[in-house]
Amino acid sequence: MKLSRLIYKSTATAEVISNRTLRDIEDQASTANAEKGITGLLVLTGNSFLQVLEGSARDVTALFGNIIADKRHGAVELVTFQPIGRRCFDEWSMRTVDLYDLPGDRRALMVAKYGGKDGVISIPDDEHLVHAFLLDAKFVCSSTPWKLPDDDGSAPSAERSSG
Repeated sequence: MKLSRLIYKSTATAEVISNRTLRDIEDQASTANAEKGITGLLVLTGNSFLQVLEGSARDVTALFGNIIADKRHGAVELVTFQPIGRRCFDEWSMRTVDLYDLPGDRRALMVAKYGGKDGVISIPDDEHLVHAFLLDAKFVCSSTPWKLPDDDGSAPSAERSSG
């Protein structure tokens, strides 16, 4: 099977993106993507999504068509679509991270590298920096963002609003 990587960004249409909604998206997408052999990462920063999808070109483009039609996404913009020799996000059939929930040191690292304003880490415009941003998000989000390392696991962290 020939592999492809698709990266897009979009704006969340809901005024409030809750951790519960993000977990629901991850659960549903993870199951559906696993059946198709699609892997990837969905990053939320402020009210912007950045997502990478890896898998067969046919399955990835079909999924992107569904995403474009999904009312939770507005202003969908294709960043890049290209053939790849190997996956970079093969650990998950889908992983969702909300950069709002990063601990201070991890947040500071992302802001130092990519900039930010009013607590929102900026998504770069350059496609190579976008790929680096996704790899950094993968690295700094090695734990579930709504269960920070000092979380006792009893409940998700406080719900957040994007803005």
